[in-house]
Amino acid sequence: MTTESAVVHGSLPVTDSRALSLLTTEHFALQGLRSSTIADSSSRASLYLASISGTLVALSLLGNAAQLGAPFVIAALIITPTLIFLGLATFARVLQSALEDSFYAMGINRIRHLYLELVPEFRPYFLQSEHDDIWGVLANMGSSRGGPGQMLLTTAGAVGTINSVLIGSFAAGLALALSTLTLTASVVLGLLVFVLSAGLHYRYQQRAWWALTQRHPALFPSEAVMAKPVAGQ
Repeated sequence: MTTESAVVHGSLPVTDSRALSLLTTEHFALQGLRSSTIADSSSRASLYLASISGTLVALSLLGNAAQLGAPFVIAALIITPTLIFLGLATFARVLQSALEDSFYAMGINRIRHLYLELVPEFRPYFLQSEHDDIWGVLANMGSSRGGPGQMLLTTAGAVGTINSVLIGSFAAGLALALSTLTLTASVVLGLLVFVLSAGLHYRYQQRAWWALTQRHPALFPSEAVMAKPVAGQ
């Protein structure tokens, strides 16, 4: 077989030093991509929280100056929807970053699986998982499996909860200002809207994670959960 045909048909032995160099390079490239997604998620969440903090301070100062009059109500009705939009955009983006990060982590686990196939006696010295499914990613974080509350611990889960608080508060304030509802009824309405919004955020995140597992099926799934569906099903 000629050198050209060897390249075309991919017959480079995996034990060849060049092949191992390619694998380690890909490993480090994936790790760098993971770092970039984490940094992007952190910066987006920080921007959102800073915007909320600044808005609350501004509304507090305006409320004191206007004695909660018409200027305060108008400003609140304009600023709060803008903040909610920012929250929804932040939620969508940090969820994308989390999915990307898990995708890259699955790729690293797949390469690690090959390392252990080549040198199986090194298995006791590898702390992280070699399974390229979502359970393998969770195992690398110290979790054997993720429960229903796992998604609430993510950046997207936290942002979604904050979004729901803003949406519920806005609904309660809007009902109190523009309708004949009492304060108690407005608060109850706000709580219902919060629960609905939190449920929708959770379901959206759940379906996104489930879609990830469907788009990228594992080649080396975790044995303990091969017969179990993920939480997003």
